[in-house]
Amino acid sequence: MSNNNYTKTIIVEDNAQDAQALVEKLKKYPKIEIVCSCENGEKGLEAIVKHKPDLIFLDIEQPDMSGFQLIDALDAHTLNNCHIIIYSNYPDYMLESFRNHAFDFLVKPVKEKELDGIIQRVQATRENDSHKKDGNIFKAESHLLMYINSTDIQVVRLKDIGAFCYDSDSRCWEIIIPNKQKGIRLKRNVNAKMLLSLQPDFIQVSQKYIINFNYLYQIIDGVCSFYPPFENINYIKLGSRYRRNLFDRFTNL
Repeated sequence: MSNNNYTKTIIVEDNAQDAQALVEKLKKYPKIEIVCSCENGEKGLEAIVKHKPDLIFLDIEQPDMSGFQLIDALDAHTLNNCHIIIYSNYPDYMLESFRNHAFDFLVKPVKEKELDGIIQRVQATRENDSHKKDGNIFKAESHLLMYINSTDIQVVRLKDIGAFCYDSDSRCWEIIIPNKQKGIRLKRNVNAKMLLSLQPDFIQVSQKYIINFNYLYQIIDGVCSFYPPFENINYIKLGSRYRRNLFDRFTNL
């Protein structure tokens, strides 16, 4: 029986040599508990439903179904709080993997540095979830620690965030901060609910934008204007369905 302190892990890999190589690499992580290794998608599907793992290493190309088909066959309840790491010989699968809600992507042969970064993020996220915090952004007092890839971390103060913008092309939320021409992209599993929970002054004003109310100067013809250093933002509009929520949250005279 698995201890809650351990990360129940299932490997779905039809190549026995690759599966064994991954098993050997995972042995260095004492909290990773390998429940089983499955040689095809059907057996992987059965094992996932039975064991409800915390972590899945999933090879895309299986003899009976693709890894994406396996994910589609699983319901949301089964995958609740489960991290899927898709790995493949072909980097071209990366974008599609994230579109299928993968936590991360690895290219074969698996490099120890990349694997180490992913395992650290998985375990940090699980520890964070145990304290009822969400996703893979972590709040430490007035700061955010964000993993921008498998090894690098960006630290941002909450008070320096002017807004969050949802990029429909990458299907990711981005942070807008001063002196950055482009937003800082967050991981795909970060959603609006997580961002709004960071502090009360973060208010959603449209499907695409969440603003820091402390910088809001005025709203004219539905367009938000902001205090410096965000005075150049002139493209955020207040959506009609979010207007009531904005006014209800704050005293208006």
